[in-house]
Amino acid sequence: MKFKILSHAGLLVEAGGTQLVVDPWILGSCYWRSWWNYPKAAKFATEDVSYIYLTHIHWDHFHGPSLRRFPQSTTILVPQAFSTRLLDDLSDFGFKAIVELPHGKTVRLAPELSVTSYQFDIDSTLVIDDGKTTIVDMNDCKIAGWPLRHMIRRHPKVDFMLRSHSSAQPYPFCFDAEDKEDLRFRNNEDYVSDFVASASLLKPRYAIPFASNHCFLHEETQRYNDTIVNPLHVKEYFDGHKPAGTDCVVMVAGDSWDDQSGFQLQEQDFFTNREQHLREYAEEMAPVLREQYRKEQNVKMSFRDFDKYFSKLMKSLPWFSRFLFKPIVVFELQGRPDVHWVLDFDKKQVYELTGEPPNYSICFRVHPLVLKDCVQKGMLTVFLPSKRMTVKLKKGCVKEYLVLSKVFDLYDYRYLPISGMLTPRSLRNWTRRWREIAHFATLALRAMFKRNQQDAIAEFVPRTAL
Repeated sequence: MKFKILSHAGLLVEAGGTQLVVDPWILGSCYWRSWWNYPKAAKFATEDVSYIYLTHIHWDHFHGPSLRRFPQSTTILVPQAFSTRLLDDLSDFGFKAIVELPHGKTVRLAPELSVTSYQFDIDSTLVIDDGKTTIVDMNDCKIAGWPLRHMIRRHPKVDFMLRSHSSAQPYPFCFDAEDKEDLRFRNNEDYVSDFVASASLLKPRYAIPFASNHCFLHEETQRYNDTIVNPLHVKEYFDGHKPAGTDCVVMVAGDSWDDQSGFQLQEQDFFTNREQHLREYAEEMAPVLREQYRKEQNVKMSFRDFDKYFSKLMKSLPWFSRFLFKPIVVFELQGRPDVHWVLDFDKKQVYELTGEPPNYSICFRVHPLVLKDCVQKGMLTVFLPSKRMTVKLKKGCVKEYLVLSKVFDLYDYRYLPISGMLTPRSLRNWTRRWREIAHFATLALRAMFKRNQQDAIAEFVPRTAL
């Protein structure tokens, strides 16, 4: 077996002459010119690839322009999710073969190449095996608890663990919170310690910091470059808390490994001389960014489109949700500070308000192009990782934000309305993923017995643990 890091979360694996690519984002940017591969994606022959696996629908993993670079004869592999959202989004690409991988079922792609997809929440981990070498590509899947224990039991000998080490979410970096204590539930050190915790449990020969090597070049998000965890810092922390038998190896796009000669790592200073590289990168991409800014100047969004999308979302919520989740959420469009679009989850109402915003829990300030695109594509789940927003959070409302972000995911992935979860397809999927139900039920029970809300919230913040 041999593998090559292609990009931020892109991986090329070859075994017995068969090539598999995972999450190819190999050109351009994503999230409205916010995210860019750092360093740039590696070159390879797309026509030689037999299979592509897509872990989930976030655009730094499911990157449409990159997928169009592959021949339509390439077989696409996707996790067999509760809904057909992934399949529907792939329907316009013209690929002749799209295969769903059931949770936990090992599928042989070639005599010397097998894969097993482990789904968790809205994401998935892929285990790749040629009979001699095992790669666990966790990407940014936060698999934990009983599902993680099951995966470890089935794959006791792991050679490589590839896992994210930095946050893709706006919390807490894009937040202006009345109470700074509300921003303490997740920070960069948590992601680094989770990386080490994953290695301690999987016990791989090598742990590779992965799926976090990107940068921000858009003028709105450049300030967040300092929030990305440097993989050299990950290695430093790892070496100081080193699990027995595991080495941390920093790999960037273009670096590779094979079972004959081991690692091939290029000499580079992408992380020791990062500021200079980012300045040069921004200068190189300046014409593309200027065109993006020009396009954004002319975009307008109507309240009618906003109301249509969010009224459907409101109706999809179960009847009992109003007793548990009733914040007032405000959207303020850049360039229109006097107009506020309001979601009242208590009264299940969507309305427009001129002047001062109401007594809200959460206020998003966002560019009309971003919000319009999300609503038109039914993809509010990508709004948050873009970081193209600022978020005002009232004191004590962090729980409401965490629930709201999950509602966005559940609605776009068609977990809502709940009736959609009772189809034969969904029930078959739940049967295979029963450990996940048990895991989240256990978290809920633990949260119920916490003495204060802060400790209860902490139970649902992703942590790598059995």
